[in-house]
Amino acid sequence: MKNILPPLALVLCLAMSGCGLFGGDSGSTDPVMEADQSAETPQAEPAAAEPAAKTDKKASSNLKGEARIRADLQVTGEQLVGRAARTVMPSKASRSVRKVGKEYVANYIEVDQSNVSTDMRPGSKGQYVGFIRYSEYEYECRAATRKEALSTNQCERIRTRNLNELIRYDGKKWLF
Repeated sequence: MKNILPPLALVLCLAMSGCGLFGGDSGSTDPVMEADQSAETPQAEPAAAEPAAKTDKKASSNLKGEARIRADLQVTGEQLVGRAARTVMPSKASRSVRKVGKEYVANYIEVDQSNVSTDMRPGSKGQYVGFIRYSEYEYECRAATRKEALSTNQCERIRTRNLNELIRYDGKKWLF
């Protein structure tokens, strides 16, 4: 049962997000951006200006709240990626070594902490879904002996994994 849950959750998330997960098409718009643009457009009718002003105040306070939540997501995303960088195995300090033919190959994984991107989408009842995107690079170091493979700095990047972590906002903080 435990082995089927992660792939099932991934398929469910990808199916629900559609093209929006990876940028979507150029014709799609963000609801937050639409609310921001509607707050900037002046009202044509003077009689409707008073109710519109109340609506604009509500929308702007909501956007301020969303901006704060978005900033919290960025901080949480950087913390999550920092934790991943510290705990990833095999790391640069503790490489795994195997013998391939007559040479030794040391492997390690490095998390790119400089290119963290975050995005959020509204959920139900004031909750949000956050997306934290970052990359992991796998390196391979080849040498004639085990000791050389562990100590060499001439390593080649062999693989890049682009990761997308999903977290949720419960109304107070981001949970992962």
